[in-house]
Amino acid sequence: MSGAALLLLHGAGGLAADFPVFLEHGLRLAERGYRIVMPDYFSGARDAAQSDDLSWWPQAVVDATDWTLALPGVDASRLGAMGYSRGGYLAAEVAVQQTPIRAVVGVASAGNVKPREIVRRPSVMLIHAAGDPVIPPHRTKRWARILSEQGVPVETVVLNVRRHHFRPGEWTDIFERADGFFRRTLIPEV
Repeated sequence: MSGAALLLLHGAGGLAADFPVFLEHGLRLAERGYRIVMPDYFSGARDAAQSDDLSWWPQAVVDATDWTLALPGVDASRLGAMGYSRGGYLAAEVAVQQTPIRAVVGVASAGNVKPREIVRRPSVMLIHAAGDPVIPPHRTKRWARILSEQGVPVETVVLNVRRHHFRPGEWTDIFERADGFFRRTLIPEV
């Protein structure tokens, strides 16, 4: 796992909302050799909902990527990102457009990048609930199709859940699947 790093990107509720889950599972991933970075990219800011300028969301992820790559021992070829809801959107959208993120796990998310704007091809895993009322499954499936049509390797996992938020055991399953995916896509075979 030497040199592997993961950005964990929270959802629209802000880092405070997702921190307990990300901390618990991030520590497990760190024990397995990943360098874990959890940027707070302002989604909990009081005025975030009032802003029409959303360009700062992806820029915060770009900045977090640059910061992570500057850490001692981080290998750019082993950089991954995992995001929940809005964080999943951002992780994948930024990875296919402008950063050296090599693998992405989007949880309860989709994407809004136009096919012609997809210029990079990181490996992507999309994990979504079969009955998510916030990010309906058809949006995640549409995003997977767009990515695949543009040559992005994409895997989808459908959880038999009818809500947007996950329970502790479901989060454990999600992070285990993510770890397996990152091991396949970020760690070279010896």
